[in-house]
Amino acid sequence: MSAIATINSDTSQINIEAELVFYGKYASDDLAQKIVLEINQMWNEPSAKLQLGSRLFDIVFDIKFECLDNSEVLLKVLKNKDHAVNFIRIEDKNIAERSMMGFGLGENSGHWLISDQLGESTTAAHEFGHALGLPHPDQLDFRFSGNPPIMVPRGTLVDADFQWNPLAEAGAIGGTMRPIFRRVRAGEVLQVLKNMNPESKVNVKIGKLTNQLFDEMGRPVALNQDLTFE
Repeated sequence: MSAIATINSDTSQINIEAELVFYGKYASDDLAQKIVLEINQMWNEPSAKLQLGSRLFDIVFDIKFECLDNSEVLLKVLKNKDHAVNFIRIEDKNIAERSMMGFGLGENSGHWLISDQLGESTTAAHEFGHALGLPHPDQLDFRFSGNPPIMVPRGTLVDADFQWNPLAEAGAIGGTMRPIFRRVRAGEVLQVLKNMNPESKVNVKIGKLTNQLFDEMGRPVALNQDLTFE
C-alpha cells in the first residue's frame, strides 16, 4: 500500500495518510468503514514516536476510503499518480485463497476476501503493513513476549492465551496464533519510516504505484480505455 508521510514541525507530528479505494462485489461503505476503523485504531494504538535530529515526533496514521464501481475505479486508476491512493478489490474467493496486496511488498493494489473477517480479525491491518513494505518476520516463535506483532503470519507460535485453543500443545492443531490477538508494535511503525530523513521538507512517498486492478478471482487485468472489465 502506498502512502504519504508528512513532517509537521508545528505540531511535532509525522502524518501518514492513505486512501483506500474499494471495488468488487462485496465493497460497501459499511464494510469499508469497519476496515478503515480497524487500520486506524491498530496502527495508532502504540503511539509510536520517531526521533528526528533533536526533536521527537508523534506518528499519526490517517486512513480514508471511498467505494467505486468498476468503470469508476478503472478511470481513477488510469489517471492515478498519487502515492496516497490504493486500490482494493473485495470478493469471497481468489486464486491465492487469502487476502493479498499484489505480488510484492509495498504495492498499492490488493485483493481481499470477506472470509478473512475484514475489519474484525486484524487481517486488514496486517495487509496494510505488507503494503507499507513490511514482510513477515523471520522469527515465528513469539512465546513469552505478549501479544504477537501485527506482521506475524498464521501458524506462529504464541503464548497459550493467544492460541486458537489455549489448551492445545504449541504447534499442534489449535496451538498456533489466533490472528485476532495480533497488535501493532511501535517497532513495526518505526520500520515503515526507517529511511526518513530528518532534513526532509517535502512529503515522503511510501510504497510504489503498481496501479494494478484485479478480476473477480484475483488475476491482474489489462488496463484499457474502454472502462470495462470483469
